Amino acid sequence: MEAVRVGRAALECAGSRGDRPVALTVRPAEAGDAVPLGFFVDTALRRDYFLRRGQLDEMLRGTRHRVWEAEIDGVLVGLAITTRGTRLVNALVHPAYRGLGIGRALVEHSGAVEARVKCDMHTGDPRGFYRRLGFEPGPRTGRRGQIELMRRGRPCAAAAGVAAPRGGRPPG
Repeated sequence: MEAVRVGRAALECAGSRGDRPVALTVRPAEAGDAVPLGFFVDTALRRDYFLRRGQLDEMLRGTRHRVWEAEIDGVLVGLAITTRGTRLVNALVHPAYRGLGIGRALVEHSGAVEARVKCDMHTGDPRGFYRRLGFEPGPRTGRRGQIELMRRGRPCAAAAGVAAPRGGRPPG
């Protein structure tokens, strides 16, 4: 596992354990992570994201998707899902932990160059977040035109102060 650097203010906002600062870790999820990830999605993200029964297990065990999870001192605070190694399908952060650099760290670690962005989320329109990460507007899809396919126009990991994943983009 690799600890991710986020801004000092963000870590201070997240709190500390005793006199030790908290650490954000982003790592690939494994098949054994299905139960906590499913619970996380069902409880913290129910209004914005739905997984059909068994879908998360398929993603974790299959080769089409890659699931990343973000933890602060072992507490699950976010997840990202990519398909075919380059398209970000979802980046989800627990509402209590938003604004701390977790979503940025998840997107950077995923290696995504495209993002499938749902514009009608209950918690707001996420396109501004993706634009700040260097994604540019693209074509709209979906029955109601609520999904935008955004492509990365410029890299931003170094400019954002986020540790890039070792070895570049993950395989897959």
